[in-house]
Amino acid sequence: MAKENAVLNDEDILNEEFTESFDFDELEEKLQSQLEEEFSILEFLKEEKEKIGNPDALGKVIFDEVWKQFGNQIGLDMTNETLNQKYDREHQGETYEDVGKKVMQDPKYKEANKAMKEQQQSGNLKDEYTGKNINQNENANLDHVVARKELYENARRKQAGINTEDLANKNENLKPTNESLNKSKGAKSVDEYISDREQREKDLREQNERANKKIDESNMSEVEKQKAKEKNNKRLQDKLDADDEMMKKADKKARKAINKDIAKGVAKETAKKAGKDALKQMAVSALFSLLKEAMNGFVRFIKSQTKSFKSFLEEMKKAIKSFFENITNVLQTGASSVVGTIVTEIFGSIVSIFKKLASLIKQGVSSVMEAVRYLNDKENKNKPFSIKVAQVGKIITAGLVAGGAIFLGELFEKLLLSVPGMQIELPLLGTLANIIGMFLASLVSGLVGAIIINLIDKFIAKKQKSDAQAAAIEKQNQIITKQHQIQIVNEVLLDKDKENTQSNISGRHQEAFSIMKDAYGNIMEDFVEDFSENEYSTVIDEKDVIINNEINKTSNDLDDLLDGLK
Repeated sequence: MAKENAVLNDEDILNEEFTESFDFDELEEKLQSQLEEEFSILEFLKEEKEKIGNPDALGKVIFDEVWKQFGNQIGLDMTNETLNQKYDREHQGETYEDVGKKVMQDPKYKEANKAMKEQQQSGNLKDEYTGKNINQNENANLDHVVARKELYENARRKQAGINTEDLANKNENLKPTNESLNKSKGAKSVDEYISDREQREKDLREQNERANKKIDESNMSEVEKQKAKEKNNKRLQDKLDADDEMMKKADKKARKAINKDIAKGVAKETAKKAGKDALKQMAVSALFSLLKEAMNGFVRFIKSQTKSFKSFLEEMKKAIKSFFENITNVLQTGASSVVGTIVTEIFGSIVSIFKKLASLIKQGVSSVMEAVRYLNDKENKNKPFSIKVAQVGKIITAGLVAGGAIFLGELFEKLLLSVPGMQIELPLLGTLANIIGMFLASLVSGLVGAIIINLIDKFIAKKQKSDAQAAAIEKQNQIITKQHQIQIVNEVLLDKDKENTQSNISGRHQEAFSIMKDAYGNIMEDFVEDFSENEYSTVIDEKDVIINNEINKTSNDLDDLLDGLK
């Protein structure tokens, strides 16, 4: 209804035309409901004002921050290893020479090489780099288009968890060519090999001339010299016959197939790692959150006057209930971990160089996501800009402090490793030195962070108190306005009741007069007129107090009179 949204002022309510069409009973009911709601909000604001800046609440900041940092450091440490670092750990001690031998001894390479030899013997072997046929009496090689060394050093291959031989010996990467060209290309990529073709060919010709000159100066017979120089010239020509476009085409096809496998492998391994990291982070977060609630419950039990097993169980139930009410925080930790792992692996080749860089990136991602969640929360959209900035400042501060704790923990760990017994390995957590180092780093960083956060909290509390006071005053003004509106509506309703009653009485007077006139002529005219002017038939104006019982009595008397006349 349109009138439900109408804003009424005194003039509107008192307007005669308005009073005829408006449902005042509905308006009164709505205003009363709004008044009750305003009172409820006012009480809530007063309670919130008492909580803001409470010294007991601020005193928990240090404990909460240290506890949070310790749990955070353990979670980050458990997920710190990148896919590259994992590959290097699993292949520790492996050299390029070892890998090179594996590539050449791989069954796939041997089968492809055998098939090439059979094709050469049938006279149908084509050189994939020159476009010429390779004769039966020539030396043919099966070249790795993308060199073994390049694949061995490929960081993305390590992320994908693929062995060098599996990529090097793909069908697309094995191409037959003459032995001279294969040796000339060596471990270079196709782009590297053809980039300086002019200089390379010049060098090759000069080398061939020197080789032929040595032959001429040798003690061989002229026939032997001729055959040796023909071989040299043939080897030179095989190298010069290399076709740039054919080599590029082969390289493009090989790289496409290799990169496809790497991309699929990286996506698969990253997804698996992100899932595992999230579960680890969530498990640690849940454990620490549950322990914190249990500790709070135990403290409440110690402080309580009645210490019984039943009261202890009640406190533990409250702790578990509180934990499940805040379970979304654990889920948010998992979501942040997933994104952090993905971002870390995108920069995997760089991250693997620095031991703790993965943890630092994850912490940064977590802080950014937390800040975004805070700003997108509907409950925070109407908060003052200054409070939003301060709250985001708290989040950033926590992130920076956590970043400092990462490197501080590594420093403590190195110092503690020199102490006997600190090298003991703990499952999933690392050395004893690592655990103690993380705790000390969390303690130091937690204290620093708590001091800064406490200062920010004081600023926020001051601002919130001011806002709460202003809101309470505003709410009180709104209550007064509602009360005034209700008073006006009640007055209008009273006036309408008066008018209706007076109109009803006047109508009955006229009816009585008409009946008596018809029955007795003008005998009763003076009586009715005198009765109409009687003080009991007049509606006293609103300055006097009229009791409804008096009006009802007069009305009843008239009803009796009319009934008697009829």
